[in-house]
Amino acid sequence: MSRTLLLAAALVACGRAPEAPPTPRAPMATGLDYQDPASSGWRLVRDPASTKARLLLNLVGPAGLKTRGVGFNLKAPPALHFIYFDETGFPIRDLGVYDLKNSAPRAGPDPLEPVLLAGAVQKENKLTVGIFQKDRRVTAKHSGAPVLQIALELAAAAQAHVGDDLTPVVAKSKLLPDDIGAFDAGGTLEMVAKGHLSDFTLAVGALHAD
Repeated sequence: MSRTLLLAAALVACGRAPEAPPTPRAPMATGLDYQDPASSGWRLVRDPASTKARLLLNLVGPAGLKTRGVGFNLKAPPALHFIYFDETGFPIRDLGVYDLKNSAPRAGPDPLEPVLLAGAVQKENKLTVGIFQKDRRVTAKHSGAPVLQIALELAAAAQAHVGDDLTPVVAKSKLLPDDIGAFDAGGTLEMVAKGHLSDFTLAVGALHAD
């Protein structure tokens, strides 16, 4: 009898089966893979300019819906890193759907006029972003096109393996609806009653280390 068979027989006799070899782990990830959600409502979809190293996600609304702005909070695993865009200084990029500036400035257009576009990465890797029209005289915009963009990469110290689930979770999502009351320079009760943010459901696709 061979030594291997003798060892197996001895283990069986002692009431123990041979231990199975450990399952090999997947290799370390070097990028990200994203599958768009199936939803036709508000959703984050992959921009064609994305690469394996940098994932660009566009916020798209339902076809036919008009809004005046939108914002959300997105909590991500530590292995993900939110990118700040050079042109905005925030982790959000305007894609040109909303009119962000005053429609009738008294002294003419001001290239340095502040706009309601901002974002930050908060504690526990939570991204918060928002973009809104501040001028009530501007009409609401069709939101079934990409309205804003965020970007993600693997964190520099990420210990993620290929196939690890890194899908972010939506913590909060709000929009400014079409009807916020008729504009009145002196303000009205209707403007106060309707000028508030509404909840909406934001769908996120499957994000895995790759």
